[in-house]
Amino acid sequence: MKNQVTAFLVTALVASMSFAQNTSTAKMSDDGIASKGVRISVLKPVLEAEIKASYKGQSFGTKEKLDDALGFSVGYASLPVQELGWTANLAYMDVKNEGTSTGMMRADGNLAYAFTSILNVKGGLNLSKFTSGTNNEKLNPAIGFQGGLGVQVSKNFGLDIGYTQMNQSGSLDGVNVDIKESGLEIGLNGTF
Repeated sequence: MKNQVTAFLVTALVASMSFAQNTSTAKMSDDGIASKGVRISVLKPVLEAEIKASYKGQSFGTKEKLDDALGFSVGYASLPVQELGWTANLAYMDVKNEGTSTGMMRADGNLAYAFTSILNVKGGLNLSKFTSGTNNEKLNPAIGFQGGLGVQVSKNFGLDIGYTQMNQSGSLDGVNVDIKESGLEIGLNGTF
């Protein structure tokens, strides 16, 4: 899986750089904006789950790599060049582990800075909640965070790569549970 993700990233970055060399910054951003508008994304997170539980004074925990996850998001991006910008998204992810598929919703907001019409960084906070699967949907959302690097191939298409951490907590059948999913996330974006 790591080899597939690495090959995908290298291919996308090489294509982005090649396109950037053949397109002037002025053509991509006549109005000083790297990207602005409604954004639709396909997300490929590579996540690890850390679960901590306590019951009647006894605590235990476990950490495991999740088998697979795939998602999509809809949001808005405003990335002016060399000014503070922002993004906001609502995402749905299907997270699979040990043959069980679990749905998860995530809302996130980010502050962003576009160095050029091609390269930007962003970071912010998120809230995530399980929506289906096991009893996890009984857990409450907790604040998480994300940060990443974005490459705009054009004003309308880009690639994001970053780190995300999502958190949930609550009580399941009298057991206090905290779950943290974290790891690499890749997003292919279309902004219109």
